[in-house]
Amino acid sequence: MVRISMGVFRCVLLTPAGKVLDCRMGSLVLPAHDGMLGVLRNHAPMLCKLGVGIMEVRDIPDRKDAFFLIDGGFARISLNLVTVLTYDVTTFEGMAPDAAEHLVSRAKSVIVGGDYIRQTEQMEVDRARLLVRMGELAGVMPGD
Repeated sequence: MVRISMGVFRCVLLTPAGKVLDCRMGSLVLPAHDGMLGVLRNHAPMLCKLGVGIMEVRDIPDRKDAFFLIDGGFARISLNLVTVLTYDVTTFEGMAPDAAEHLVSRAKSVIVGGDYIRQTEQMEVDRARLLVRMGELAGVMPGD
């Protein structure tokens, strides 16, 4: 895949529990409520309602790309600063490799029908699929 970087800009990811991320990056993909939204440097100012999905932080100077499973909220884009306010976030950042593998393995079991609660079955399956996809993107896959 060829990625085009047009310079860096800043992203801050916040939850009710506090700041999760504050970095400079080359590109960002957000799960808007109505589809995926790509952001590069000098993006037009806007406010966006977010859905449940994977936020991709790409082309971070001196580190690997980062991925976050976010659960709704809002994003504000202005003056080369993206502020993401979300209700909840799951990430492999700072997580021990075995803990990340366990999380992905648990998500896989939810997808195939094990370990779920009837009332939240579809939400859990959708979230589990996103978590497995995020594991693929981040290169965190349990040894099967």
